[in-house]
Amino acid sequence: MAIAYSDQEIKEFMQERKVLPNDWRNQLYKNEELFVKGKNGNTFGLRIRQHNIYSLNFSAILTVWEPLSNGEFRLRRYNGSNHTHTNRIEREEISGCHIHSATERYQLRGQREDSYAQSTNRYHDLSGALKCLINDANFEEPPQHQQELF
Repeated sequence: MAIAYSDQEIKEFMQERKVLPNDWRNQLYKNEELFVKGKNGNTFGLRIRQHNIYSLNFSAILTVWEPLSNGEFRLRRYNGSNHTHTNRIEREEISGCHIHSATERYQLRGQREDSYAQSTNRYHDLSGALKCLINDANFEEPPQHQQELF
């Protein structure tokens, strides 16, 4: 089975510098998604979702646009603790908050690209998950507007 991206390409996507637009938080929380152009020309999608009743049922997701397939490839997914996850290749069950990562190995096995997950205690809510994603994926806050001196 063919893979969309190798582990090295996935690493390069994660390391690509991504400058967030002004007012990005309001845009993201209002629309639940935001698209950011990376410094190497790739287009990244930043998405959030949270269940209306079950606050621990949330995800913060990073995708990269695939121009040839006209679709998106999930690089990372930061999930809440509302469910357990099983890594099928390793046959291990993960509980609590966990981070899904795209891997070449899972693609080769015919699984979703981000089927592999690791447990984490780095966050406990959607806001914390988003902070981790922003940090891990080399996003940068927009430059501050400096006031002109007269």
